[in-house]
Amino acid sequence: MAQNTKNGKTVTADDGKYSEYQPGKSWDTDEFVASNSPITVPYKYAGLFLTYTMLVGFGLSIMLAIIFRFEETTYTHCRVANYFPSTSAAIATTPSAYVWRLVICLCSLPRLLFVLYCYHFYINVSCQLRYYRGLCHLCFIAEMLENLSLIGLSCISSDDNYDIHEILFISFQVGAMLHMILMCIVFKMATTRYDDVRSDTGIFKRKGALQRKMFFCVMNILAFLISIYFFFRHQNRCEPGVYSLFAIFEYLVVLTNVLFHEDTWKDFSNRCIIYGGRAHNKLMTE
Repeated sequence: MAQNTKNGKTVTADDGKYSEYQPGKSWDTDEFVASNSPITVPYKYAGLFLTYTMLVGFGLSIMLAIIFRFEETTYTHCRVANYFPSTSAAIATTPSAYVWRLVICLCSLPRLLFVLYCYHFYINVSCQLRYYRGLCHLCFIAEMLENLSLIGLSCISSDDNYDIHEILFISFQVGAMLHMILMCIVFKMATTRYDDVRSDTGIFKRKGALQRKMFFCVMNILAFLISIYFFFRHQNRCEPGVYSLFAIFEYLVVLTNVLFHEDTWKDFSNRCIIYGGRAHNKLMTE
């Protein structure tokens, strides 16, 4: 190989073929193509990332509130002994607010994209059962309401504007419960035709998935109803520790919500998210 310098640029010759050298560009064709290859992320790992990010972030927010802002986050108008802060009180104070908002920044876009993918997947399932497509539409709306309300209540804390935060929290929980109920129904309708045909290992996994979804759904609704009971009991009777029971069941609401979504993501564990695939194909065909 010979090298010559012309007008400040290096030109190489190899077997009679000339090409201009460009700084920062490798001569290795395979290396250049590899740097523009699409990024493939299995849904399994994307789901695990979202699940553990939400759980660790939530747990860390509660712990930081207890350690650094215990008096402030457990104080209520009753002025009785409490031991755990509510979720809203915890994420409204620093440093917990910084942690939780960072978690929402990391997880919101992937969660919203998954809502779109999940809707696109189920709406295209060949299901002749009545009301199936309508339920898919309602499930999509409920999940979008849940996620957008979660973003809103995380950005507007109860200290910033209590009324707006309360409205967003109610819309979040209503959207979450409706989504879980509708998702169980849609999943059952979408997989019924397989149950009628055969009962191999794959079908048992589908049945197990439905059972897990129904379990988390029922637990979420029960935890929410019990938390509401303790909330109003605390408001009316001002008993020591009752507000902490409300907070504990509120934690269970968050936990079962995250686990329900994690189980939904598991349904697509054999699929992958591909970034840059279209650009890569265009590059290879030109």
